[in-house]
Amino acid sequence: MIGDFLANRLKKSIEKNLKKSTLTDETVQETLREIRLALLEADVNNAVVKDFIKAVEAKAKGEYINEGLNASQMMIKIVHEELINIFGKTAYELNLSAKPAVIMMVGLQGSGKTTTTGKIAKLIEKKYHKKPLLVACDIYRPAAIDQLKTIGQNLGVEVFERGTQNPVLTAQQAVEYAKEHKHDVVLLDTAGRLHIDENLMQELKEIKNNVSPSEILIVVDGMTGQDIINVASEFNDLLKLTGVVVTKLDGDARGGAALSITHLTKLPISFIGTGEGMSNLQIFYPDRMADRILGMGDVQTLFEKAKDVIDERDMKKTMNRMMMGQFDLQDLLNQMRQISKMGKMGGLMKLIPGMPKVSDEKIADAERKLKVTEVLLSSMTIKERREPRLLKHLSRKNRIIKGSGRSEKEYNELINQFEKTKKQVDEIARQIKSGRMPNIPGMGGLGGLGFN
Repeated sequence: MIGDFLANRLKKSIEKNLKKSTLTDETVQETLREIRLALLEADVNNAVVKDFIKAVEAKAKGEYINEGLNASQMMIKIVHEELINIFGKTAYELNLSAKPAVIMMVGLQGSGKTTTTGKIAKLIEKKYHKKPLLVACDIYRPAAIDQLKTIGQNLGVEVFERGTQNPVLTAQQAVEYAKEHKHDVVLLDTAGRLHIDENLMQELKEIKNNVSPSEILIVVDGMTGQDIINVASEFNDLLKLTGVVVTKLDGDARGGAALSITHLTKLPISFIGTGEGMSNLQIFYPDRMADRILGMGDVQTLFEKAKDVIDERDMKKTMNRMMMGQFDLQDLLNQMRQISKMGKMGGLMKLIPGMPKVSDEKIADAERKLKVTEVLLSSMTIKERREPRLLKHLSRKNRIIKGSGRSEKEYNELINQFEKTKKQVDEIARQIKSGRMPNIPGMGGLGGLGFN
């Protein structure tokens, strides 16, 4: 995501130029030149870059180092503070006080609006413990209603639709339906626009006037570039938006234009989409984004991801088995499946502070090994996973290799890695039982995945 692109440039330029005990004018100017270039290459709006550089320069000029900080750390601290200022300082909280609260989703076609509407419904259920209702108000795009119904079915969220009748009437009826059936939040998936269309924009205005939404969120594509600022401004002029959702801030997206929105339009970024899965929507925290951009990781988001997807009872059960020396291949499979729910390994590693830079090739190879491991484990019977000693029989080994479609070498690597990990887990359990502080080695995990 944008954090990856900027982090590789910003931290390097700061540390390269600032090695002295004070921030001199010469080193500050050289560092600012490189920061300016990094921001522009990330597609941050030119006016935003100018304001940002000016603010950093004002703080850095003649600045003496705080106790315990060297020059580069001091500059990182200043840059961190100004990034937060650009992003809006505080996280935006949805206004869900109305009964029901109405959230109106708007945006151009192709921005991911319908999918994002479903993601917000899921987040509202999990975070706010409220009952959402999805409403199909896009009668123009082929299969738009069917797409929303499929999303609702997969999420277990009810979808209100009235076919191709007037979307204004559908929105009104949906609000009444929500009152009668005790839905706390109504999410209106309005028609996406290929461009700013006067007739369709008027329709949005009528929907707003008739249902008085608590929130009007515009969904913008993080890969679109500078034009999204103009789009957001035009929607805002007509509808008085309350927030922005930035999608596709994963992969190679530079995303600087999207992250310029708050500074230029004064609209807060409420959510960011970081992947296609329904759980890949995050509340936007300016300080966490600043942490990521400066390569500081994001432990809080990592913790929240784990809390959302990992079954606490299963994890406790596995930990108890480990402490009792009963760790087996079934436990390994359960752990792998829990962690895989949190997202791709590359994305998770970037949330860990101090995690060394690992090449995309190594990450891809590690993810491939994880898939191979899961395929091999899934080809075993539950009894074999619970009693790995059974795998010493050649007939079982041959059956698993044939059934999984993997090689004997991959099978042997899995068994050897498991035996190494089990010895380490058993040793830790013995140390804890004897009242000693456990000496935790590498656990064989990342090393076994190719991160040596």
